[in-house]
Amino acid sequence: MAKTIEQLVAGLAGAYEVGEVCRLLDAHLAGGDTAYLAEFGAALNARFGSGRAGAEHQYLFDRILWDVVTRPGRVHVERALGLGLATRSRSGRPVRRAAAVLAEHQRPSALAGVFAAASDDATAPEELRACLLHELVLRGAPVAKLPEARAWAEASPYWAEHPLAWLPWALDPLEGAPGLPRYWRGGASYGRPYGLPKGAPLGGRAGVPVEVGEEEPGLTAAVERWARRYNGRVEAAVFDADGPVAPEALPGTLVALPLDCVEDPVVVPTTAAEAWRQLFGAASTGGGGEDGWWYAAYGRLAAWRSLAALVGAGPDASAAEVARRAADCAWYGFMAGGEWFNGDGMDLGFAVLDAGRRRLTVLAATDYDGG
Repeated sequence: MAKTIEQLVAGLAGAYEVGEVCRLLDAHLAGGDTAYLAEFGAALNARFGSGRAGAEHQYLFDRILWDVVTRPGRVHVERALGLGLATRSRSGRPVRRAAAVLAEHQRPSALAGVFAAASDDATAPEELRACLLHELVLRGAPVAKLPEARAWAEASPYWAEHPLAWLPWALDPLEGAPGLPRYWRGGASYGRPYGLPKGAPLGGRAGVPVEVGEEEPGLTAAVERWARRYNGRVEAAVFDADGPVAPEALPGTLVALPLDCVEDPVVVPTTAAEAWRQLFGAASTGGGGEDGWWYAAYGRLAAWRSLAALVGAGPDASAAEVARRAADCAWYGFMAGGEWFNGDGMDLGFAVLDAGRRRLTVLAATDYDGG
């Protein structure tokens, strides 16, 4: 006679080998029976949760949760949320990770119920919806066509005051196809989109004298977490030039700045899109392991904030206005020949001249995985 779920879970007390249970769960999953997995996960959590779970129990629960949430369909989303998807995670920000996993593995139509849930539903908190909306946008989903998402955004006081509400509901052309992590059962994989952009280095002539300009709030938003790490360094400043800075005068202008990041620089022309790409990577997945990631929704916001500061857009500017200003600016990437950059694949440097080519904004950051 087959054992009940309660009997199977009870038999896991003190167990160090769970292979037989895994095979049983896999058989139910192969048959599309995620209800069994969800019931097993709930029983496992009831008996071994709240700090009593050993490594084997935690492994089983994480395995069940992953297999349920990645099975396409609205019912599987509901079951995963019921198991605590938004609260149990290897990440330090479980709600943000839950939003990322849902957006990657489920169709928008299967996620409608997340937006339609009651505002006090603990399994689908308001913050999950806020993050999910922009995780979907970053994957090119037509979120504005999802009635449940629109209705939630119109009615939610939480969303009305949320910082992510500033972001557009569709990708701007300069955002391109954002590089996003791929989530899998044991963690996530992602690239490092940093470094000197491709292009011919600029030749040099005498630079243009500059004065230190006003500080620009938000300039370091995308690399804020890098600055707090042991190996991280960030430099950012705004300068006002005596006259327009031509491309060939930029290297000489940079090297004379009172910054350590511009010693003997190599400077190449680039684009606002390339700057956004690197800033988005820095903000969403840069500066350490996944336990401290900001994830894509907040990474998108931080990238836009840094971009807005680079182009001199005011705090009330819309994303469309920031993009218009960015199109009028001259964009350059640089790396220094000195020792300021760590040279471990986590370096970025941008210099931006405004439409009049007199306002020069510099942002540089470096980090490495050693701490």
